[in-house]
Amino acid sequence: LDADFMLGSSVKWICGGPGAAYLWVNSKQLSLCQPKDVGWFSHQNPFEFDIKHFAYHQTALRFWGGTPSVAPYILASHSINYFAELGIEKVRAHNLAMLAQFHDQLADYMRSPIQADKCSGTAIMHFGEQQAAVKVALEAANIAVDERHLGLRVSAHIYNDQQDIDTFIKTVKSAL
Repeated sequence: LDADFMLGSSVKWICGGPGAAYLWVNSKQLSLCQPKDVGWFSHQNPFEFDIKHFAYHQTALRFWGGTPSVAPYILASHSINYFAELGIEKVRAHNLAMLAQFHDQLADYMRSPIQADKCSGTAIMHFGEQQAAVKVALEAANIAVDERHLGLRVSAHIYNDQQDIDTFIKTVKSAL
């Protein structure tokens, strides 16, 4: 990729909790960008405390504000290290195997692609007139899904096991 910017967070797939995000700026674009809001970390020398001669930091730190809350970064750091040690390939393979089971068992309801090069880590399913009944059944079984305009979004992750997938499929089929 030859991206100009990349922005993300650690909240979902990295399991890092809310409050920790990252911003990467291509060095070709960095000098062209001036933040709308600045803090003392935005300054080239944050300990200078000279508000009359403000100079942006030369790196993407120019977009950082004041002192951040440390807790989200500690949590995110642990999660990032955990997934780095586990291996993203292992996480993706596990996820794809679970998505394949959704596709095999509930193919008529799938709205998202199953091909590894085209799918994200989520499955979107729409159950037509039975959508509300399926959602109620899943909630009763303490299975969390996210309802979107295309259907119910299911996000199986590394902490989900075969029993979770079997329970999901059984619950859906019982509601149809």
